[in-house]
Amino acid sequence: MSKRLCVLGDDRLFACEAAQRAARWPDLSFEQGQVDMGADLMTGYDGFVISGLGIAPVVEIFGELSCLVMPSVEDAMSALDAERPLASTAMLRAYTRERLEATRAVAAARQLRAQTEAPIFLASLPRPSAQACQNGGRETELAQLAARGDGPFVSAWFDRMAGELCADISVRFLPQPRMSLTADGMFTKEDYVSPRSTTGAGDNAAQVNAEFACLVIDQVAHALKTCSPA
Repeated sequence: MSKRLCVLGDDRLFACEAAQRAARWPDLSFEQGQVDMGADLMTGYDGFVISGLGIAPVVEIFGELSCLVMPSVEDAMSALDAERPLASTAMLRAYTRERLEATRAVAAARQLRAQTEAPIFLASLPRPSAQACQNGGRETELAQLAARGDGPFVSAWFDRMAGELCADISVRFLPQPRMSLTADGMFTKEDYVSPRSTTGAGDNAAQVNAEFACLVIDQVAHALKTCSPA
């Protein structure tokens, strides 16, 4: 049975060749929409995909603060010396949740959930590439965390906290496909980055290519089969 999905946000995450999409996902179609489209239009969709939640808020938090379980932290004094004072896990969880709650993506998910019982998926924005981080800008902090050895911790923290937050509002979080990430989880592999992308976007996100889009569509297709309405 054919499924119509409405994409809210950056639909480039789903940009692959029409012929390839028809062959690989013959029963799945994506259409661009908006949160305030109205109840009449919303009833025609089998699900909604929101693109827009990136790792940037978490990178900023751990650029300022640290905790004892981070690989780069030996003790309280080393954290102070690095100008990243220690914070409790409870404080970091609360701070992270506050920052993620403040994003437009989560606000859109909350608004949409109040209007429909259809499945809602919140897809992670792709991390920038390592090459983009070499060009400076907002990606510098992410590169610094990776250089300290904190990449796996920060990446897992973001995915876990985003997943918990989404679960609390009856939304399914879709982390960046593992295959598209470097070993530490901090960067998008160059194989999945568009040749036109030399820097990350405003939210520490890469411009990705059709190969990446295929991974995300696979992810959505699988999630759609395994989820149930709210």
